[in-house]
Amino acid sequence: MKRYKVFSKGLISPFRSMQYKIGEKYVCTDFSDNVNTACSRGFYATKIDGIPYSWNISGNKEIYLCEVSGKKVEYDQYKMRYEKIKIIRKCTKKEIIEASKKVEKKLGYKLSEVLFPINPLLIKPKKVSKKDIENLRKWVSVSASVSASVSASVPDSVYASVSAVVSASVSASVYVVVSASVSASVSAVVSAVFTNIKKWEYIEHEKGVNPFQSCIDLWNRGFIISFDGATYRLHSGKKAKIVYEIKNDDLKGE
Repeated sequence: MKRYKVFSKGLISPFRSMQYKIGEKYVCTDFSDNVNTACSRGFYATKIDGIPYSWNISGNKEIYLCEVSGKKVEYDQYKMRYEKIKIIRKCTKKEIIEASKKVEKKLGYKLSEVLFPINPLLIKPKKVSKKDIENLRKWVSVSASVSASVSASVPDSVYASVSAVVSASVSASVYVVVSASVSASVSAVVSAVFTNIKKWEYIEHEKGVNPFQSCIDLWNRGFIISFDGATYRLHSGKKAKIVYEIKNDDLKGE
């Protein structure tokens, strides 16, 4: 069977720090076939939808196609262990995105965007438009609800891994410059990948319409939002430069 395995750079297992080699066949002589244990003796690899769990925690990450055989315990989509494994080759980003898109309809979320989310600070800075300001105004009206709404609406089995991967994709400068606003924005972006949710908890909205789309649109345009209690700001570019600011009272009055 073909599976995918995530490695830290240099074909090193992110959990056990074991060094692997392409083409070499590995056999676990004391394989654990206990179906009630998620983590035990064996070699771990997953189908395409199981990648997010280890993709998030492994630092400089690479994805390899591998072949598994022998005894197996497939505990859930993130925890699949096998008696035998052979690493075939490194996968390209394009290949993983294409494989992800093939299963997205069935999964109900955009796996390709979970694995390779947009970092807004890497988007070429744009001039702030009237539409951007209107989206900022809309965001202020719903931002207080987003974290609780998304965590309650998204299945627990994928929420933790998805939100962690999206958070990890944002450069350190976001957290340094606008740390107070990142959490809500990340929750909004997480909501964007779940295409099968038509009604979001704890907020009134038109069925089938994402109530947090205003932040998602700003994010995809390359803007991060910050608020210091009095002034809202839009940041853009690698250094999160302030490109627009407006007092809270003025924004509400527009």
